[in-house]
Amino acid sequence: MYTVNSCLYLQWVDPPVGDIVIHHAINKGIKVSYKKGTTILHEGDVVQNAHFVSKGWAAYYLRNPRGESRIACLVGPKRVFGLGPTFDQLPINLSVKAIEDCEVYLVSRVDLIQAMVDDLELGIEMVANVTKRLRCVIEGANIFSSLSSPKERMIYFFVSLLQSWECEEHGDWFELPVNLSHERIGEIIGASRVTVSRIISSYKIRGKLKNYKNKLYVHRELIMEEYGELGI
Repeated sequence: MYTVNSCLYLQWVDPPVGDIVIHHAINKGIKVSYKKGTTILHEGDVVQNAHFVSKGWAAYYLRNPRGESRIACLVGPKRVFGLGPTFDQLPINLSVKAIEDCEVYLVSRVDLIQAMVDDLELGIEMVANVTKRLRCVIEGANIFSSLSSPKERMIYFFVSLLQSWECEEHGDWFELPVNLSHERIGEIIGASRVTVSRIISSYKIRGKLKNYKNKLYVHRELIMEEYGELGI
């Protein structure tokens, strides 16, 4: 978390990469499309390409010792996944799946290393993005920990998505950039599907949440009452 002008930012979703990285990915990468539900990276893979998302959303999935998987983080447009593993060449301990239809630019390890040699600014930006990914992992463990109630974790989930620079504002309503089932939201915030459904239903009855065209909308009053200034 960090504070700017009295607004508390929850950086659970990776921030967008810099323009220099986007430009390089589009010019040097190979564009690939993935249908919703496709596993893009499998647990145990040795990753050969960084994946720069140009459209849609994907999710990191972690599997516990009992074999149960859950969403650990989301990655959307103008964001990258697999950058660190592409460099270290170690098997990954997670999987990445498309939760919407996605378009991704694949940039090879060889190209990334050469780009870092040729362009210092681009190299610094790539290292910074690996660091940001670690910060977001720590943030997720913090805001979705058992120290907060399920209701508080739900609000943190909404706020983190609204602060991701991908939400659309419609008067006093904010459209969440990605729509997840109650079960998936429960995986993220550490609550049962029944608990998530109960919390969402109570906010809908109060006129603070609504669904429209398969999207979830959050009213400004809900954020102001339960969290404070959004800072967006």
